[in-house]
Formats: sequence, structure tokens, C-alpha cells
Amino acid sequence: MCGSMDTHKKDELEQEFFELICYMVTSARNLIQENKLYGPLRLIDAVSRLVDVLEKLDLKSPRLEVIQGRIKDGEDTVMESEEKFTAFLENLVMDLVPLMQDRK
Repeated sequence: MCGSMDTHKKDELEQEFFELICYMVTSARNLIQENKLYGPLRLIDAVSRLVDVLEKLDLKSPRLEVIQGRIKDGEDTVMESEEKFTAFLENLVMDLVPLMQDRK
């Protein structure tokens, strides 16, 4: 698939992956001094960003869309309370279980 991609498209994707990597590395550094809830929030944000890049590689799938949608629906609970955000993350983990069995 990547062999048939034109140079411009490859450059765009490389840039998006680079930006995601920069986001993850700087997040790791900043988390040393930040609120403990920022780590999980940044990780699920990275997942959502990764799904966006995978879609551009024509690796779109219903189960990736489901997870990304659930992340977008629940990530703001971090602003409500630690308990709500924790419950959101626990539910997100449980949402993965049936999706692991659906290999499409």
C-alpha cells in the first residue's frame, strides 16, 4: 500500500506521525510536573490522533471509529471529576473487549 503512495502523500503522513510523536514525547516530559489525570487524557488523545492518521492510510475500520467516537464523547469528563473520568476510562477499556473479537 505505501509503495503505491505518491511522495506528497508520504510526506504529509510522515509529518502527521512526526507531530504525534512530538506530542507524545513532550507530554511524557510535561507529565512529571502536571496533574496526574493529564497522563490518561493525553494517552486517549494520542489514540484518537492515531486513528485519524490511520484513516488517511486507508486503514479505516468500524471498530477504530467506535473507539475514537467514545473517546471524543467522554474525554471531557476529566474536567468534571476524577471519579467520572475514571469511570469513563474503565468503560472504554470494557468497550474494547467485544471489539477485540470483531476483527474487521
